[in-house]
Amino acid sequence: MIAAQTPPASPLSLRFRARIVLLCVTLSCGFSVLQRPALAQLPQASPSAALQSFADGVVSLKASRFPDAERSFRKVVELEPQAIKGYLGVAQVYLAQQKPDEAIRYLRSEIERSPLRPDLHLALGDTAVRAGQNDLALTEFQNVLTMSGGQISPELYVPRGAEGATFVGSPRADAMTESINTLAGRDATPKGAAGVHIRLAEVHILQKNLAAAAGEWQKTAELMPTSSWVKTNLGMSLDGAGKQTEAIKAYREAIALGPSEVLALNNLAFLIAETGGDLYEALRFARRASALLPGSAEIMDTEGWIALKQGFLDDAVETFLRVVDRQPGKVSFRQHLSMALTKRGRHSKAGDALVLALDKPAGAGDADKIRGLIHELLTENRK
Repeated sequence: MIAAQTPPASPLSLRFRARIVLLCVTLSCGFSVLQRPALAQLPQASPSAALQSFADGVVSLKASRFPDAERSFRKVVELEPQAIKGYLGVAQVYLAQQKPDEAIRYLRSEIERSPLRPDLHLALGDTAVRAGQNDLALTEFQNVLTMSGGQISPELYVPRGAEGATFVGSPRADAMTESINTLAGRDATPKGAAGVHIRLAEVHILQKNLAAAAGEWQKTAELMPTSSWVKTNLGMSLDGAGKQTEAIKAYREAIALGPSEVLALNNLAFLIAETGGDLYEALRFARRASALLPGSAEIMDTEGWIALKQGFLDDAVETFLRVVDRQPGKVSFRQHLSMALTKRGRHSKAGDALVLALDKPAGAGDADKIRGLIHELLTENRK
């Protein structure tokens, strides 16, 4: 079954089994300006001066001229204290140097000066995620919800470099790249309350609290009722929490909203087969997923699993052989092939040796051995 990802994404041991980046939404990006009465009375600086200082800071950061970058971003704070971009720039300078504690200390000091600014709390939460301080991140994201009294501005927005709107299933980049992406890259994180609930869901996934993550995805779905990718993430968290019936419902809703939602199609196909549902319906969903993402090992694995459930053992073995030949180190793929070979019960030298190899823990250097045995078995089958 395909899974995303993780977050923010992430070394999860969930039953769903792939890591495909969700590049599913295109929302307008930019820096949010939160007007407050005290700040609104400040003399207004030239927007072009702040923009130039910000651009200078990004250029310096890319060149690893950290003192110059920090000066430029602090100048942005002086010129536009009501905007988040200057504060965010200073924090990213520290993060790019792998100094997360200094970034956190800086943002906390700014929050002490302006404790009711939700954008600063979001920035601190995002920084805490980068630093691996998930409890702090949860606290800050929840603070945003608490201080708003449930009335979060629909324009609340703090960029974080999430090109696919969520970090679930996405591999994290190095510190410098993440900082540059945060300041100058495309970010599709939704504005307003939805962006806060997505952040909370990601942290719960990092903490392997899938039930709590599902709750946050459900709240996001209520705020974004036409977003198929949100329903898909809801399905995956429900699935990981062992709520298969609810997960199937979420996947069906995702497909109704987005008929080309590959993850939902594949994961639904797997779950239908896994829970004793209509195997022909499962196969239809798997084939739709395969047509949209041909050659995917995860989708091939689902097709093999359905064939195994249908009792088409030769088809299952042939499919799993191709899957494991592509990814011999993936545990679930190895287990499925071993299961199919054992159930088929057709003993041969290469087949028996392959089952033994598959049942051992994956180790360095065994990929070539397994591929060799697969090719031997295929040669035996052709005789």
